[in-house]
Amino acid sequence: MPILTFNKEQEAAVIGKRRAHNARQERLAKESEGELIGNAYTIPRDAWATYDKDLITLQRAQLGVFSDLSSLQKNVPIGKVLNYFSKVSDSGEVNSSLDGRSRAKADAPVLDYEGTPLPIYDTTFTFGWRDVEAARQDGGWQYLDAATRDNGNRRIIEKLEDLVVNGDTKFNVSGAQVYGLRTAPGRATGLFGNFDLVTATGAQWVTAITKVLQGLQAKNYYGGVTVYLNYGDWFAMSVADYVTAAPQNTILTRIMAIPGVLAIVPSTAVPANEILAVVKERRVVEILTGMPVTTMPIERKNFTDEYSFQIMTAVAPQFKRDYAGNAGYAQFTKG
Repeated sequence: MPILTFNKEQEAAVIGKRRAHNARQERLAKESEGELIGNAYTIPRDAWATYDKDLITLQRAQLGVFSDLSSLQKNVPIGKVLNYFSKVSDSGEVNSSLDGRSRAKADAPVLDYEGTPLPIYDTTFTFGWRDVEAARQDGGWQYLDAATRDNGNRRIIEKLEDLVVNGDTKFNVSGAQVYGLRTAPGRATGLFGNFDLVTATGAQWVTAITKVLQGLQAKNYYGGVTVYLNYGDWFAMSVADYVTAAPQNTILTRIMAIPGVLAIVPSTAVPANEILAVVKERRVVEILTGMPVTTMPIERKNFTDEYSFQIMTAVAPQFKRDYAGNAGYAQFTKG
């Protein structure tokens, strides 16, 4: 699965922050004059490599919807609190002629703009200075307990998946909000049927997915569709035979044969008995990225300060709709 990548500016900011931290640690060490150097221990490159690798591994393993949409990443300055997209009305006309000399009527389009806030999400983990000194004497940073760091990584990753599915109502900048697939205005909505997906038959699944595709088509979106399902619902359709007489074909195999279905992605953030879908195009959705998920050091000023780190990211899904209010994403529920 894809993950967010760093551009040159973002990469330089992270490396610069880490180098500056080590430079301050070296100055502290010189000032210590014989005190425990664990109080001013620089962070080696292999420690940062481990931190980065663990974050990448967790993103690929745990992110479903967010990771799938990461291919639509759009890098924006981290200082930009609000990012706008334009909604353009139809305008003009197509002209036909034999000589190419006549001109079509030119009407100026009507433009409207809508913004998406770019929040920063972060959490911290900490090592006591005595723990760091003990690790140094034992051989390095790899001897520090990784439990608090692992917990922080997991919480950030879970937040990203929840963000792209449900949005974040906490942010409202000049009326603009961070929407998710389940909350974005203009989405196609409807009922797929009065049955539970986890026990649905193959025919019921076909009916449900067909209704979702038709909902998007009614919004004038005919491109390939990616479907997002609750992990339990996805697993059930992945192992159940479409018909008993043909055990080699699962329900998942049959659904993937429906024209217009590009992929089916499971996620623990999608509620059971709910089908989310999107036409994966930049005119429909982008992942605004001021900073991909990374680990930053927090400045230490005193010898007895703890070693603290910030796991942070600046991202937001930007779900777009056209001037008429139509959008290429859908939410269908049981009923």
